[in-house]
Amino acid sequence: MWNFSIPYKLKHYIDLLVHRGLTFSFTPEEGYRGLVTGKPLVAVCARGGAYGPGSGAEAWDQQGRYLEHIFGFIGFTEIREILVEPTEAMPTSKEASVAAASRQAAEMARNF
Repeated sequence: MWNFSIPYKLKHYIDLLVHRGLTFSFTPEEGYRGLVTGKPLVAVCARGGAYGPGSGAEAWDQQGRYLEHIFGFIGFTEIREILVEPTEAMPTSKEASVAAASRQAAEMARNF
């Protein structure tokens, strides 16, 4: 997470992907329609603090919400998230978080 959202380089990359006729369409009859369909997506989000479900700081998380919103807009319906947090905590907490995220990623990969 970068200032509660995404790094500017990732935002730039997303801006290159999200274009009418490429990843979404618009007609007055249908409105907006995502063109990237039938594919799952995994967003791996690393954060210095803890902002995930049950943390009490969920409102500060604009990273996961933005990624879910923008990728949902272009058509992804199966969006999964792996959280690596808190990375700025005690070394043992960071190591445990990274290990948990690695296990979650391995499990997701088996069923992707």
